[in-house]
Amino acid sequence: MSALAKLLLAQGKAVAGSDIVESVNTQELSSLGVPVYIGHSADNLQKQHVDYLVINGAIADDNPELLSAKKQGIRVIYRETLLAQITCRYQSVIAVAGCHGKSSTTAMIGAIFKQGKRQPTVHVGAQNNLQIGGREWFITEACEFRKSFLKLKPHIAVITNVDADHLDCYKNLDEIKHCFEKFASQSEIVIKNASDVNSTTLRGRQRTVTFGLDCGDVHAKNLQSLCSGGYSFEIVINPKIFGIIYQLPRFYLHVPGLHNVVNALAAITCALVCQIELVATGIALAQYNGIARRFQRFATIGNTPVILDYAHHPREILTTIQTAEKMYRKYLLIFQPHTYTRTMSLWNDFIKVLATVPHLVIYKTFAARGKTIIGGRGLDLSKRLKVKYLATVQSLSQYLKDKAGQYDAIVLCGAGDVVSGEFLRRSTFATID
Repeated sequence: MSALAKLLLAQGKAVAGSDIVESVNTQELSSLGVPVYIGHSADNLQKQHVDYLVINGAIADDNPELLSAKKQGIRVIYRETLLAQITCRYQSVIAVAGCHGKSSTTAMIGAIFKQGKRQPTVHVGAQNNLQIGGREWFITEACEFRKSFLKLKPHIAVITNVDADHLDCYKNLDEIKHCFEKFASQSEIVIKNASDVNSTTLRGRQRTVTFGLDCGDVHAKNLQSLCSGGYSFEIVINPKIFGIIYQLPRFYLHVPGLHNVVNALAAITCALVCQIELVATGIALAQYNGIARRFQRFATIGNTPVILDYAHHPREILTTIQTAEKMYRKYLLIFQPHTYTRTMSLWNDFIKVLATVPHLVIYKTFAARGKTIIGGRGLDLSKRLKVKYLATVQSLSQYLKDKAGQYDAIVLCGAGDVVSGEFLRRSTFATID
């Protein structure tokens, strides 16, 4: 939302908005001269001349600003509709979809296109979420929540994976797969993960190209670990699709985790499809430092690093655990569940994954949307797992202050306020990196 606000501002539109709490994004918008109101209130719409109210899928039907807009006859449009309208202004649109990894993959593709002098406009669902370029290339995330990505009809769709998620708005995995199939069919070219069993039926209108860690039209070989937690690797390409390339460089990726190699392979495949030189691709990936809250070293408490990680789905949490285990001998994982409905719908998977963590604390659920559901709370998870539960910022801060010295790293994990880093910024015991 904040990226779209900045993009409209750059196009000369008058923009104002509101959010429930102050954040880095609201502060940035304010610094750009955008009126930002903290708290949702019907009065906010009286302070500006409003032609359109743009809302996202987290806005409830009884939101006071939404009700006020309807009463005044102000046109209400969803974020995905606005995004689709914006993409129509660009010659070629690359939309990155998938239940995991799409933010990192979008950022990698953006970095490669910039290094390849394509002057892309890049819209990413993370901090530092907008890069304004020319009108030829628009690279964006395509979010599957409430089927919003179906508004897009991209030239290229990059699909990282398909998984059971957002089961508060999808009936089951089959419905999710069907929507991804429809999204793929609206795209000229589909680049998909050959290793993902749920992606097998995805097809583009013109052609379909695959990537994967050890299979696909583009895949890796000769992986070597780097001291950063990242990897170097070579690639194998399908000559029937890309022709014979006699000098394939070795790629260096310094962000940690094997999953990021897969994200990089998706980005490399996209670059090959768009005929960007592999030298430029290699330089961009070697310089890629990751995005906020994706296993981001954010602060230190004494000598103990604090890692922020956005993982909030069991599959993502497993990846975070695997990365942490590879990098640290003894770490503390503090997990904040994201929405009560996700916790309930994926309960057994959460229990299975979190039970493997030797040092685990559960922090209060970040509701995001919806009312409290007994049985889907962080408290319920902690009781089932028989681990410590923390319910306030004060108790979390004190716990970190007391326990940090016992661990090689602390991983704050989830999609809520626990990974915003705000309480660490305000603390007297943490040093922000």
